[in-house]
Amino acid sequence: MDEIARIAGVSKATVSRVVNQKAEGVSDATRKRIQELLDRMGYQVSPVFSAGTNAKTKTIGLIVPDITNPFFPRLVEAVEEIASLNGYLVLLGNTNFSSEKEDGYISAFIAKKVDGIILASVQSRYSNAYDLFKKYDVPYVLVDRNIRHSHYGAGVFVCNDYALFTACEYLIRHGNTDIAFISGPAMLSTSVDRIEGYRAALTQYQIPYQEDLVKYGNYTVDSGYQAIMELYEDQIRFTAVIASNDTMAIGAMNALRKLKINVPEQVEVIGFDDIEFGKMISPALTTIQQPVREMGRKAASILLSLINGKDPEHKVVNLDARLIVRESTR
Repeated sequence: MDEIARIAGVSKATVSRVVNQKAEGVSDATRKRIQELLDRMGYQVSPVFSAGTNAKTKTIGLIVPDITNPFFPRLVEAVEEIASLNGYLVLLGNTNFSSEKEDGYISAFIAKKVDGIILASVQSRYSNAYDLFKKYDVPYVLVDRNIRHSHYGAGVFVCNDYALFTACEYLIRHGNTDIAFISGPAMLSTSVDRIEGYRAALTQYQIPYQEDLVKYGNYTVDSGYQAIMELYEDQIRFTAVIASNDTMAIGAMNALRKLKINVPEQVEVIGFDDIEFGKMISPALTTIQQPVREMGRKAASILLSLINGKDPEHKVVNLDARLIVRESTR
């Protein structure tokens, strides 16, 4: 308020009236000018400001892209488990794949004076909202997805390229050379890493990369279904499919069933994540198992160390995934 008052040429009390939305004592023109300054300079009203600038609120923010995806509730549960054990409350933000909502949650959580934030981002590049972490000295930990050109301090990830290499190699050893790949959104770090693993396996076994065999989805059942239908309509031959998550793999299997193509006899299918539902469908889904609970626990533990001014043993952790073989592959 001191800074805004100085720039606007008004008293701190006048700024306070605007910030606290009090009608008396401020003209409409002055109120508009102060509000424009607040908006332009990125100031937020903090409901816990009276607690003092250095007071801990014992809350952390957790931002995920899609709470309906079975992967993320397990991540939330693991984060909440560690937070609760340490006396912290978790505030959850679901961005629904919107970068604007993600920026809004970052801003809102910082305004509410959370002690730190865990972020599974939907963005592929650095956002101006990340400047708020440094500006307000709020530690944050990336989880699952990296952000290119971001000078993040901590993160917990999976070795996605190696996981996809392993899955693709498994199918190649079954005699498959025409392996379709259903990727997530093109610019996400997980998508980039997984397609690199897919291409590396093809190169290793001297199989030409075919761009027509790669389709991009949005991690939903519908996008997996649509990817297979497009391959079929375009008359592109494939004998195996790898999907970047289990829900897209399930959508792919639904499409193959619709086309009367038998899994795994005619087309083998591998997913990614190892969600519970994958074990229950028929045939049961072969998948790459991510250590999602370990990811959540480690992210929470790293963040709590940073909040308390301690250096965690490892600020950046890369975990291994493993192939779980079930009935959707031969």
